[in-house]
Amino acid sequence: MAEQKTATSEKKVEDPPQPEAIKPYCPVTVEPVLFLLFTAIVMTGSLRQQYIYYRIGNGTVNQQGSSCYGNSSNSSEYQDRQSNQAEAIQWATAIQLSSGIPALVVTVLIGSLSDKLGRKLNLIIPIVGCLINFTVAAFVVQFNLPLAVLLPGIFLLGLGGSTATLTGGCYAYIADITVKGRSRYFRQALLQTVTGAGSIVAALGGNFWFQQLGFPLGISQPFWFTVGLGGFCLLYIIFALKETCPRKSDSQLCALSNISGIFQLFKVKGRTPRWPIGVLCLAFSLLWGMYQALPGLIVTYLVGPPFCWSPTFVGFFQMAIGAGFFVSAMAIKVFSKYPYGLMTVGYISGMGCIGLFGLSPYTANREVTVFIAAAIGCVQSTSSTLLRTVMSKMVGPEEQGSLFGLVSFVTNLSAVVFVPLWNFVYSSTLSIMPGMVFLIYIGVLLICAVLTGFVKFKAPAMAEENLVKEGKEEHDSTRL
Repeated sequence: MAEQKTATSEKKVEDPPQPEAIKPYCPVTVEPVLFLLFTAIVMTGSLRQQYIYYRIGNGTVNQQGSSCYGNSSNSSEYQDRQSNQAEAIQWATAIQLSSGIPALVVTVLIGSLSDKLGRKLNLIIPIVGCLINFTVAAFVVQFNLPLAVLLPGIFLLGLGGSTATLTGGCYAYIADITVKGRSRYFRQALLQTVTGAGSIVAALGGNFWFQQLGFPLGISQPFWFTVGLGGFCLLYIIFALKETCPRKSDSQLCALSNISGIFQLFKVKGRTPRWPIGVLCLAFSLLWGMYQALPGLIVTYLVGPPFCWSPTFVGFFQMAIGAGFFVSAMAIKVFSKYPYGLMTVGYISGMGCIGLFGLSPYTANREVTVFIAAAIGCVQSTSSTLLRTVMSKMVGPEEQGSLFGLVSFVTNLSAVVFVPLWNFVYSSTLSIMPGMVFLIYIGVLLICAVLTGFVKFKAPAMAEENLVKEGKEEHDSTRL
C-alpha cells in the first residue's frame, strides 16, 4: 500500500503542468528586444520633449553655466520660459492621450489573444506601432513639420498597444519559461534591469548626440537611429524567438472569450478569492500613473528655470536614475524571499527621492541635491517589478497572457487618467512652487504602501503563495 502511494506520488511529480512550456532556443530571450526598444523609446521620449520645449522657444538651447534668464523670477525672460514649460507640458498631455486612449481596448484584446494565438503576437504588434511612431517623429524633425503631425504617429503607437503591451508581453514570456518562485522573481527583475540599461544608454547617447550637433540635427539623427532599432527588433522577434504558447486549434480571432479571460482572473476558485489581485492592480495603477508622468515632468523641470540644464546634464541625471534599476535587481536577487518587505523599501526609497527632488530648488546647491535624490531612489523600481511578479504567482500558466493583458490595460488607463492630471497640477503650481507636484507624489506612494500592506496582512497565506490550487506537483522542465 505504501509502495502504491509512493508510485502515485512519483507519477504526479513527473507529470508536466498543462499547458506544457516550450523551452526557448537559448536562455537569452526577450531581453535584447526590451533593451533595444527601451533605448529607442527613452531616447525619443526625452528628445521629443526637449524638441517641443526648444521649438516653442525658437530653438534656443540651454548651455550649462548660463545665467538662466536672469535667475530672477520677476524677469520677463524667466516668465516666458515658465510659459514655455507650461505649453510643453500641454503637448505632453496631448501625446499621452493620443496613445493611451486607443491602447485601452487593444491591450486587453492582445493580452487575452496571446494565451490562444501565441505569445509572439504580444510582441510583434506593439513593435510595429513603435516603428511607425519613430518614423513619423523622425520626419517631423527632419522636415520641420508642425508639432501636430506627431499625434497621428502616437495614435498608431496606441493602436499597437503602446509600450505597456510590449512590456506585458515580455513579462508573460518570462513567466512561460520559468517556474514560480525565486527564479521568476529574478528573471522578471532582470527585465526591469534591462530597461534601466536601455534608459542609461538612451540618456547618455541621445542627450550627448543632441548637445554635440545642436538643434534640430542633434534630434533628427537619433530619431532615425531609433527607426533602425525598431526594425531590427521586429526581425528578431519574427525569426529568432521561439513561441512558448502554441496556438490552440479551436482558437478564434474574433470571439467574446478573448476579452472574458480578463474577467475570469477575478473569479473565485475553490476557497481562494481573487480580490488581492484587484487591490494590487489598484496600487499598481497609482504607482505607474505617477511614473508615467515623471519622465516628461523631469525633463521639462530640469531644462526650464530655475535649473536651465543643458541636454548633457539632463542625460547624466537620467543615467543616475537608470543605474537604480541595477541596484533594484540585485536587491530582488538577494531578498526575493521577502517580496512585500522589499516593496515597502522601494516605496520609502521613492518617497525620499521624489521629496528631495521637489525641494532641490530651495537648497544651497541644486545640482548636488538632485543627484543625491537619484542615489536615494536607487531601489524605488523594486515596487513596480515585484507587484507584477506577485500577481503573476496568483494565476496559473494558462492565464499569464490575460493577467499581463490586464496589467497593460491598467498601465494605459493610469496613463490616460493620471498623466493629464499630474501635468495639470504641474502647470497650475509652476508659478507658486515648481516642485510641488513631486511633494504630492509622496502621498501617492504612501497610499500604494498601505494597499500593498493590506494584502500582506489581511490575507497572508494568499500573499505569499499562488492563489490557484495546484496540489503538490511541481515540474521544472525549463530551468534556465
